Amino acid sequence: MPVSVGVILSSVREVRKGEAFATWIYNLLAARADVKPDLLDLKEFVFPGYPAAESAAMAEKKYAEGSLEQRWRDRVAALDSFVIVTPEYSHGYPGALKNALDHIYAGWNYKPVGFVSYGFSASGARAVEQLRLVAVELRMIPIRDEVNLPMLTLATDDRGQPSDAFYQKRAALMIDELLWWTRMAKDGRERHPR
Repeated sequence: MPVSVGVILSSVREVRKGEAFATWIYNLLAARADVKPDLLDLKEFVFPGYPAAESAAMAEKKYAEGSLEQRWRDRVAALDSFVIVTPEYSHGYPGALKNALDHIYAGWNYKPVGFVSYGFSASGARAVEQLRLVAVELRMIPIRDEVNLPMLTLATDDRGQPSDAFYQKRAALMIDELLWWTRMAKDGRERHPR
């Protein structure tokens, strides 16, 4: 059963390491049979602050045809699962990512999500810890295995992608688990639509 996986590049800074990491994960997913990855770069989806006048579920029904929000909603809704590639900024994840997550609701529901993080002292693990709580509230399925890249000691190739076999193994484990849950959840959504 073919599945589609969105790789969300969450940093919107001018200089960002995450682009190389998102490309790395995208390519690892593309090498898998029956997997179609889609790179979602949040630089293409910079939203104004989410106006909390109504819930995201209500607001997304009103998005104008062709609007940035509508395009974001459609891209997310078409995917079966996600890998969020996130830096850790000040013990948390980027505000642009939270805003993008908050702008829609239904498209996230009952879809697995894996995490690739990067940072200094905690390798981005604190950002992922917080994102797990957000994912549960969005009715997503956060998987256990994650990839945490230490910026101070990480060995990379000429493309800026991890070259250490340990991180290759961590990524393979995360992808294996994500794809198993992706197929289970897709089957569940198709058999038991809500």
